[in-house]
Amino acid sequence: MSERKLLVVGSSGIHTFNTIDLIKDYFSDIFLITDREYDGFKDIKHKIFNFSFSNPLNALLLPHKINRTIRSFKPDFIIILQVDTGAFSTIMANTKKIPTLVIAFGSDVLTVPQKGFFYNQLVKFVLKRGKYFNTGTRFAAQRMNELAGRDLNVLVANSGFEPGCKPMEKQNIIYSNRLHKPLYRIAQIVEAFARFVKNGREDWKLVIGATGDEENLRKRAKELGVEDKVEFIGWVEKETNNYYYSISKIWVSIPESDNTPISLLEAMAGGCIPIMSDLVANREWVEDGKNGIIVSDYNSNYIERALGLDYDYLVSYNIDLMEREGTKDANREKFYSIFDKEFGR
Repeated sequence: MSERKLLVVGSSGIHTFNTIDLIKDYFSDIFLITDREYDGFKDIKHKIFNFSFSNPLNALLLPHKINRTIRSFKPDFIIILQVDTGAFSTIMANTKKIPTLVIAFGSDVLTVPQKGFFYNQLVKFVLKRGKYFNTGTRFAAQRMNELAGRDLNVLVANSGFEPGCKPMEKQNIIYSNRLHKPLYRIAQIVEAFARFVKNGREDWKLVIGATGDEENLRKRAKELGVEDKVEFIGWVEKETNNYYYSISKIWVSIPESDNTPISLLEAMAGGCIPIMSDLVANREWVEDGKNGIIVSDYNSNYIERALGLDYDYLVSYNIDLMEREGTKDANREKFYSIFDKEFGR
């Protein structure tokens, strides 16, 4: 631990918590500015400020509030999570030019600039004035460079996962554990499973974790005649989640859009064959037909394709990839390299 103080500014939620948890041991003191209370923040010193600019007056008040916190806390380093109004206000408030790390989630630099002139200029303003930059995918990093008009030397890293499972004797189980929201297309996974079963795979089971739309999903499974082969396990704790990664032969996630999901990394470490939607972020981890399946035709029997892969090679390749790029330890060292560079260590 260095005798350095860190200020974190980020919207409330698991991503901000995971980032703090990943790098907290580098700093002697951490203070958080966020927009809502969150259970994970209860042991972190923090203040709640309104990040919204729906009231134009807050565009003036928020930088002032953050500036007061900076002057009071006297941080040696600032981490800004998400390129948004909170980031804009922090850059404005940082009159002492304390070194900053701007962490882009992906959607903020890929879609927010398309919302209009104001948001486009806001994102460019933050990217042109930060010192260090991070995001989870090379594609998002490239977009950040384009918006800034220069090479930002973006660190590509995420909060990683804590190794908690290893491949066990695999069962004929397909595991899906993304939220039951339209974005994640869980109903289409049920439909794909039905096609798979009717192709002579009656001894397989689909296990659906998470929550949100179980009633409609059960109804759809019944309509497709596979209700006895689809199991809903609800929201699961880490141990249960790791257990299903370990015993499932296939893990499937086909969202409409996504950055790098930690669940993908966990599934790969657990020896699952990953089946993913055709997104740029997914292609940075999975090469179709080599270490997983990338789906472009959602009406095809893409689950059957997964069984044609060289499974032993896939497991060996993916576990090695996760040890090098996916774990918390591997990603922590990437972030530490920025701090070491700044503080001359």
